[in-house]
Amino acid sequence: MAERLPIACTLSPSELKDREGAWRKLLGSGLVEREPVPGGIRLRPAPGAATALLDLIDLERECCAWISFDVGDGSAVTLTAAGDGEAVLRNVLPLSP
Repeated sequence: MAERLPIACTLSPSELKDREGAWRKLLGSGLVEREPVPGGIRLRPAPGAATALLDLIDLERECCAWISFDVGDGSAVTLTAAGDGEAVLRNVLPLSP
């Protein structure tokens, strides 16, 4: 069985505040569709939001090692996590605005 990484973020409080603001802005734009998947959430950006989403995903990879990111061709990004991580993902990136 693979070792589960702890659910933790390595950002400082001010960095976390900035990151949360970036996510709120992107998700609040209505340009990213969210849907549940086993273990997490899938994000589908409108063409004008794809670059912003992929930029945020690259930043998240640096601070949240407990999340698995599947970017594919960029038309959808799937974020999954083991154990309690699924609920944390759905709380941080809620399915509805």
